[in-house]
Amino acid sequence: MPQFLFSRSLIVAVVLCLAPAPAVSATTGTSAVTLGAYVSGAPWKPARLDRFARLVGRMPGIVMWYQDWGSPGVRDFNVKMMNAVVRRGATPMVTWDPWRWKDGPLQPSYAPARIAAGEFDAYIRRWGRAARSWGKTFYLRFAHEMNAAYYPWGVGNNGNTAADFVAAWRRVVGIFRREKATNVLFVWSPNVEFDGTAPFASVYPGSRHVDVIAVDGYNWGASVSWHSWQSFTGLFGASYDKLARLDARKPMMIAETASTELGGNKASWIRNAFLREIPARFPRIGAVIWFHEDKETDWRVNSSSAALAAYRKVVASSGYVSPTTTGGQGKWQVSDR
Repeated sequence: MPQFLFSRSLIVAVVLCLAPAPAVSATTGTSAVTLGAYVSGAPWKPARLDRFARLVGRMPGIVMWYQDWGSPGVRDFNVKMMNAVVRRGATPMVTWDPWRWKDGPLQPSYAPARIAAGEFDAYIRRWGRAARSWGKTFYLRFAHEMNAAYYPWGVGNNGNTAADFVAAWRRVVGIFRREKATNVLFVWSPNVEFDGTAPFASVYPGSRHVDVIAVDGYNWGASVSWHSWQSFTGLFGASYDKLARLDARKPMMIAETASTELGGNKASWIRNAFLREIPARFPRIGAVIWFHEDKETDWRVNSSSAALAAYRKVVASSGYVSPTTTGGQGKWQVSDR
């Protein structure tokens, strides 16, 4: 998610031969959408997933978490965590970011140009081989929100260009495919547009190199001075339309979202977003990942009893699925090309 609290001021100041890869089909026997979640501390502490499932009514179909490239104990492919998620019937989604997250946004050693030049090939290759060895399908969300300048890989930060990012993305995907890690589905995930972001088309690596088109966005409401309350459609509508035009058939995902309580009615926001707006306005969305953490504001689904009741209603509705119903895939079917 955007790291505005520590870096927003810096945005102004600093401002092959490919093996077959898995395919995700957006047409199955169900029109239901998969509910996923990022749960703070999980799956390092898998019991937190169990508590979240009890809280909302069932296990999320996709479990997302973050791993960076530089932190010891975090940077390596983690079979134990992958297995903890799969044992619970969910599909893992690793947000895999080239930086050491505690060191902030100015880390030119992880610049996309250096990735594209091959400086990290050995590390990427280890991940590809480990993924192939593990063998189960998972989503890999490399270098998310690249269209903004608040991460080391973001366009406009550290001198990064859109072309640098595209080259880095293609190199990463190419290495995984040469390692025959065909169980890996690459999720390309920009942030919703705002003033100063790079155009989506400029950072899109091309449909041969992307399995799922995603987008991140948050209703910050009155939690920060530079924002105001937004409906789900007001937040995502324009960006969704532009992203959908990049490829008419790729599955689409909301890879991060949540709402604050400040400045409006969060419970109503949840009900309207999931039960009205997504079904009517966003037909290609096959999964929605909720960011469940008290961070810049309280994004959690249980930030109030009313918000929790609203989210539990979504979980129980026929429009959304979990591992206990359709294997967590909903609209999507994963297969080999």
